[in-house]
Amino acid sequence: MDRKLKRRDFIKLSSVAVLGAVAAACSPKPPETQAPTQAAEQPQAEPTKAPEQPQAEPTKAPEMPAAVKEPPMLQPLVDSGKLPPLEERLPENPLVVSNRQAIGTYGGELRVNMFDPVWWVSAYDLIVERMLVYSDQDGKTIVPNVLESWEVTPDGKTWTMRLRKGMKWSDGEPITTEDVRFWWEDHMADTDINAAPWWQFRFGGENMKVDILDDYTFRFTFVVPFGNFAAHMTRWSGNDGFIFPSHYLKQFHAKYTDKAKLEEAAKAAKLETWVQYYNSKVVPGVWGGPDGVIEFPKFMAWNVVEHPKEGIYLWERNPYYWKVDEAGNQLPYIDKMRFDYAANTEVTKLKVAQSELDILGQHEVTMMEYPFYKENEPKANFIVGDYISCMGDRVTIFPNHAPFTDDGKLDQGLYDIVNDPRFVKALSLAIDREEINQTIFFGTARMGQMSPMPASKYYKEKYGTAYAQYDPEEANRLLDEMGLKKGPDGMRTRPDGTKLTYNLEHSGIRVGPAVPKITEMIIGYWREVGIDATTKEVQDSLLVERKTNGQVQVTVWHADRCTDMLMPIEMCWFIPTTNEGQAGPAAKWAQWYQAPDKSAPGLVEPPDHIKRLLNIYDQMTSVVSEDERVKLGQEIFDWLADNPLEIGLVLECPAPLLFNKNLRNLPPAKAYIGWDTYGLSTYHPEAFFYEGGVRA
Repeated sequence: MDRKLKRRDFIKLSSVAVLGAVAAACSPKPPETQAPTQAAEQPQAEPTKAPEQPQAEPTKAPEMPAAVKEPPMLQPLVDSGKLPPLEERLPENPLVVSNRQAIGTYGGELRVNMFDPVWWVSAYDLIVERMLVYSDQDGKTIVPNVLESWEVTPDGKTWTMRLRKGMKWSDGEPITTEDVRFWWEDHMADTDINAAPWWQFRFGGENMKVDILDDYTFRFTFVVPFGNFAAHMTRWSGNDGFIFPSHYLKQFHAKYTDKAKLEEAAKAAKLETWVQYYNSKVVPGVWGGPDGVIEFPKFMAWNVVEHPKEGIYLWERNPYYWKVDEAGNQLPYIDKMRFDYAANTEVTKLKVAQSELDILGQHEVTMMEYPFYKENEPKANFIVGDYISCMGDRVTIFPNHAPFTDDGKLDQGLYDIVNDPRFVKALSLAIDREEINQTIFFGTARMGQMSPMPASKYYKEKYGTAYAQYDPEEANRLLDEMGLKKGPDGMRTRPDGTKLTYNLEHSGIRVGPAVPKITEMIIGYWREVGIDATTKEVQDSLLVERKTNGQVQVTVWHADRCTDMLMPIEMCWFIPTTNEGQAGPAAKWAQWYQAPDKSAPGLVEPPDHIKRLLNIYDQMTSVVSEDERVKLGQEIFDWLADNPLEIGLVLECPAPLLFNKNLRNLPPAKAYIGWDTYGLSTYHPEAFFYEGGVRA
């Protein structure tokens, strides 16, 4: 009790002014003054159960407009003959973006922040174009995007897909099934380049069969049913998926270009082989700007046109973009974008206060800074949106259940401790989630255990409440029962008598702006039940390496993959399927699961109860019936409720994204925003526009 009084006295002293600001912000609002297209409601102090996405029925796909209209920025290029007219640049069946609040106005530049100088971890959502997408009208229905259409046989084994005829890469070259064939035969299934295809493309234990039916139609056939393949296609874009610019990459591939010349080029680039040289030319989709990003053909709404220095990327509209609005205007509406690196949250806050940003997205915002946002809203150029986070502030703790020492050996003593369910239960019970809620989120979050979002069809109340109450007495009892005795200094020892130390490593604001403060609070709670816990911020690339090697004892990440749009296909936060470089129950177990040969040297086989969960996940992937998939998923969550592998803190929290006051066609209030929605991607950022064509 003394601890609690002292801690909360400190909180009161440091936060009283801020709490007052939030109380004012959450009080009844004055008459509405924002434009009707904005999400301007404020987060409520006690959020209710989230709705299942915007409540609207999906509408029939709109028909192609009778005529299409050239963006003014491109008209001079067309008039001079440097660019074909729009009718020749669009596919025969462009995607018509409908159900927006308004037909937009062309013009303007969008200024966006990044927390990394090379990788677009904060802005990928503005540029990604996925094979298929979930409709933003209901958050449930999968609809066409890059793919014009798809069909699946009743057994879920054979998937036939069609590209948009006449669709073009950003350099004007046509996109055809040759780009699919090259991706499969000359990249993904080429063992000189890849040890094995992604697990989805060898689901069932064998590589899928790829048939090219004509210039625009192709077929994937799996050896077992893959009933949930369409959902997986909502996550893949271009060379993050299965369409490669073959006309560009063939010049770097020894099958199509003289190998000796490629080896010379590799040597000049300080690489050892032509394979390394080729792979260096495969720009990683929407994630970042290494060398070659300007030249690499794309099919996004904007192209990188200049990279003047590290941390700055300048974009302009893609003349060959394949979407139009209902009036026939080629999208996007906004002509240009600028991505700028910010080294820390203080730099970002300065930019916000000085009106130097037009969007502050899901990676950068946090309810921890909500009072700052509201204080600056009247005098700066932005509004504060009212959304539901399925990422940033959903901070979750991931004990490593297959811990290795820095010299590459299994830490058997810690392994035995962490894999005793009482340990994770005790760590969870030791945390005062409501104190975190009041301190970090000012009471706006719904706290709870790691689980699907409450609106998910998979959710049961017991998932969100399991071992999520603050009960240090019970935590101490469980640790005592395990034989982790306290020494004279109050810290516990392992059963062998050595000191039990527990180091929480994280990459700070790369995970979320609130992470450094939350981790300090977490280790304080653990130390008070006798765990000699420490925390350390580590540069992200180094931490990824340490996590992959199993050398991190415990870490944190934002618990996205928590809605029905993504959680059923990427359960890596719950069970060890993928993402061993970020978080999850155990990187080493995930590597075993992904390996084509599970008997290969160096792999760490998980225990039988984990293999059972992975087997259930495989069944979820396979079945065609959605009801059966949910039933199987709940088997996993039922087990985790009794045997927690992770420690959740936040079930649901507002996401106060910032938008320029003149931006229109934004996501509706209370929409989910996060990795599950691919950030803003689901809400068609290509249709965002400035009222009058200029920013506020």
